[in-house]
Amino acid sequence: MRLFRCASCRHCFTDLSSLAELEQYGPEYFDESHKNWFEHPDAKLFDRIRRIIIDGYPNASVLDVGSGNGNLLRYLRDKEPGLTLTGIDIGPGRSADGIEYISGDFLNWEFDSQFDVVISLQVIEHMPDPQLFARRISELCHPGGLVIVNTINEQSVLYDLARWARAVGFEQAYERLYSRHHLNHFNLSSLPALMQAKGLTKLQHLRHRAPAAAMDIPASSKLAESVLRAAVWGLFVAGDL
Repeated sequence: MRLFRCASCRHCFTDLSSLAELEQYGPEYFDESHKNWFEHPDAKLFDRIRRIIIDGYPNASVLDVGSGNGNLLRYLRDKEPGLTLTGIDIGPGRSADGIEYISGDFLNWEFDSQFDVVISLQVIEHMPDPQLFARRISELCHPGGLVIVNTINEQSVLYDLARWARAVGFEQAYERLYSRHHLNHFNLSSLPALMQAKGLTKLQHLRHRAPAAAMDIPASSKLAESVLRAAVWGLFVAGDL
């Protein structure tokens, strides 16, 4: 795996030709390797998003790009029944009352209309072509609508500690962050620059800490896993993503 960095915005990205293969997003990704992430939904983040939507876009049509198992959409449905909710993901199809789920490729799917609100949580870092992804999000949002994009901050304490640990021979955290399914590593400058280049105007930048229980940490032993999880928990208490 080879990483490159833009000299201007400091965006870091993976050279795709250096990967033996790209990540596959089948049932194993959702049910095994990222089981904790999907079994521990981030209710605090979901409620922040709900309040932002309701404050400016009551009764909105909402698209969740990379909806996974539908945790966010179910939360919004239960809290705000006036919203019209749609989710799309390349993973296995889901079904739930009051939510339209699409199993397909967001970049190529032909939607019937634009949406008032387009949300993408922890997806853009997986995209081989983030330019295309950002343009598609912009196209699907109504003029005057709202886009919410969430990703890991490469300038955060989490990344700093992972790089430090790697320098002293502890590779696991670094490999997890710069793994084959994380192809782009955005920072406080590069993500707004990308979205603004696609015609969007930055309204707010919000920091958020993911729940430590949601972290899926590969380890070779139970002891190593316990140490890693304790370290990650400390990071989320001390710093933001």
